[in-house]
Amino acid sequence: MKYFIFLIGIVILSFNSSAQNWETVHIDSAVSFKLPKGFKKTKVEGENNFSAQTSFGIILIFKAADDSLTTPDIEKDKHLNKFYNTYLKRIEISSPKGVITDEKDTLLGDLKVKDFTLAIDSGSGTQIRKFRILHANNATYTFEFLFEELHKEYAAEECNIFFNSILINEDIQRSDQFNSVNTQGSNKKYYFIAAGGLAVSGIILFFFFRKSRRAKIV
Repeated sequence: MKYFIFLIGIVILSFNSSAQNWETVHIDSAVSFKLPKGFKKTKVEGENNFSAQTSFGIILIFKAADDSLTTPDIEKDKHLNKFYNTYLKRIEISSPKGVITDEKDTLLGDLKVKDFTLAIDSGSGTQIRKFRILHANNATYTFEFLFEELHKEYAAEECNIFFNSILINEDIQRSDQFNSVNTQGSNKKYYFIAAGGLAVSGIILFFFFRKSRRAKIV
């Protein structure tokens, strides 16, 4: 639900596609990144979420705090890897027309993250969505850069600026990626809500972005 509320806020608020002056933004005391000036911040369920429009794409950042009823125990590396792989699979299930590529486990400082790319053929062009998933500090952070495939060459620089700007506070250690919660609900519920919300919001934003850009051209 939080992703749909966030989406409504994005659509209602107009984006500014001015010259790309980037500034450092903190989502909390643990994670920071750079966004173009004119970005939007929306607080949903106590967490800050962000959106921004670049010259050739859209940036989305979500933070979801762990829920004792739905988040699985993550006590070791194998549990963290399973958490990331399951999250990716739910994104795939929620986007039946999508194709996932460039999947890799990498490091952000000392922390493990999952990177992948989702391509969705909308019937009138392909939407490319680059993801980075981070679990740390008892929360899941989702970083996303969306753009049209025909803008791939031009969006590459902006995409690199964004992902290379993501930083973790030096006080956050590998041990902060693990948790121990009393799981009583269905883990699938959490993944379907999160992945499904991201899939739908990305598709809607894709068409909103195209419509806005065409209007400006006209």
